[in-house]
Amino acid sequence: MADKPLPRIVITGASGFIGSHFVETYKDEFQIYALARRSQQEVGIPRHKNINWILVDIADRDQVQRVMSEIETSGGADYFIHLAAYFDFSNEANAEYERTNVLGSKVIFEAASGLGLKRFIFASSLVVSEFPRQGERLNEQSPLDADFPYAVTKKAGEAMAKEWSESYPCTVVRFAAVYSDWCEYGPLYKFLDTWSSSSWKSRILGGQGESSVPYIHIVCLVRMLKTILDKTEQLKPFDVLLASPDESTSHQELFDLSTRFVFGEKRSAVHMPVSLARLGVYLMDLSGKLIGHRPFERPWMMKYIDERMDVDASYTRDELDWQVIPRYRPERRILHVIEHMKTFPIEWHSKNVLALYKTPDRPNLEISEALAHQEAQILSALQVQIMNVDEPWRYPSYKQMEPEKLAWYLSIVYNLLKVAVRTGDRLSLANYARFIASIRIHEGFKLPEVVDVYQTLSELVIQHLLEFDAVKHLEQRIRDDIDLTIQMAVDEIEDAYDNAHAPAPYIRFHQR
Repeated sequence: MADKPLPRIVITGASGFIGSHFVETYKDEFQIYALARRSQQEVGIPRHKNINWILVDIADRDQVQRVMSEIETSGGADYFIHLAAYFDFSNEANAEYERTNVLGSKVIFEAASGLGLKRFIFASSLVVSEFPRQGERLNEQSPLDADFPYAVTKKAGEAMAKEWSESYPCTVVRFAAVYSDWCEYGPLYKFLDTWSSSSWKSRILGGQGESSVPYIHIVCLVRMLKTILDKTEQLKPFDVLLASPDESTSHQELFDLSTRFVFGEKRSAVHMPVSLARLGVYLMDLSGKLIGHRPFERPWMMKYIDERMDVDASYTRDELDWQVIPRYRPERRILHVIEHMKTFPIEWHSKNVLALYKTPDRPNLEISEALAHQEAQILSALQVQIMNVDEPWRYPSYKQMEPEKLAWYLSIVYNLLKVAVRTGDRLSLANYARFIASIRIHEGFKLPEVVDVYQTLSELVIQHLLEFDAVKHLEQRIRDDIDLTIQMAVDEIEDAYDNAHAPAPYIRFHQR
């Protein structure tokens, strides 16, 4: 009896913090189409038979439609989790909010309509609502009254989810602050890094230290998302759920826990009056602007000193029969975070800096798209140059090849170059170069001729891309991506020729 096919799921933002954890956790339970702006290699997710990793910019309608058409043709998908979004802690207007969070979401919702989905999950945030008044709690019906850029775009996405729920079931999930055993949540990282340091700020807390938000561990979050998928038949066509515990955790609580675990004793915090804290942060930010390096703390954050974001997620728990696992609550898990910080400090900082200072720019995608756009022109120019009768001494063996066979070979090399640029994986082209070199040796091709083709390709690609308006501003990145990839391939070719012409090793046989 044949194995039952795995359910199929599409995940945007698969290279992000949440997406990568979901993929890693459930790769054996789903056929996953992981849509991302970083390569699988870059993220550190091993190749797996159930993971189809697809580099795509969700705001590029043509790219997304092409990908969705391929998924639809191969059988569609059962589920969709839309995690991709832009966010930074500056709280300032940025065109990327509109481009990725609004336009990108619109493209995704539209393109997903032909997949035959059983459930679409839209990732939102508790911050679409302002902090509740004292004594009150946020719930699934709280007003969407926050007005900063990220919140505005997430509200727009929630509205799209409600609209598209008439075509396929949609669930909006508003996340609390998501962290892991490595931390990986920007503000929490800055707190722990400061409190465990010898900085003059290491004991200072704004106000009474009662600023607090709810935290959810990544393990609990991905399990909740899986629960939604498992229970999709029992859920409403549209609903809003909260991925959050009820209680928030204050700066004072985090300070007490972390300093005790770092220093072996509880440290006393210095509580700075709100007015003085505001003035200090304003002056630090002003000086940071002047020197071109602004601190993480920004004036907008002062609005939330001693404010609490407590939650009532009882509706979500009842709907899903789900709850936060006690051992993953911050009061127990901060110990794990601190131990990772103390034991693996370089990796700990690396992971957190990467999470904190993400950039929406992905030059590799821009360059690979330009390569696709210029492919016909570049390959035509390369073939013309190889077959040039005015230079009979150059490429003599290639000139003897049938034009169709030559074009096919050059196309393979070019497409492997595109893959290398797009994914950062240069080994595919390097391995192919070594393989084809062994064939060329057998056919009698000389080394300089084989190398010349690769180097000419590199020159033509760089020339065409630097004349292409969409990417010519990326000159250094273009030269690095193309030159280094081709150089690696050439190294493999030269190794193959050296090994082929090396004398056979002496083997000593024992006489019987």
